[in-house]
Amino acid sequence: MTSAVTPPDPTPLTGEAAAAIGAAVLADPDVVALDGGAFDTVATALPGRRVVGVRVGAGGVEVSVVLAWGTQVPAVAGRVRDRVRALLGPVPVDVHVADLATGPPAAAG
Repeated sequence: MTSAVTPPDPTPLTGEAAAAIGAAVLADPDVVALDGGAFDTVATALPGRRVVGVRVGAGGVEVSVVLAWGTQVPAVAGRVRDRVRALLGPVPVDVHVADLATGPPAAAG
């Protein structure tokens, strides 16, 4: 009797990947911000900080975004998926559009 050996996952979904995913998603010109949801449940915990708006788990990646008003939501969601898969390979990616921004981002300060 032989036992099946499962090869290691070539693209492990780690918390460290969440920071890279967040930066890649925010690089899209139509993504205004990442959003953690009503209770910041869409987030990945890292040592000493959290990446809000990106949840990385064994089943794939969830990204929650705020988009610029007037964007084509399906097209942007597709680009977000492409950006995540460019980093991690062929993983499941759920994109949640939490809100649409109606004006320029508020100035910090």
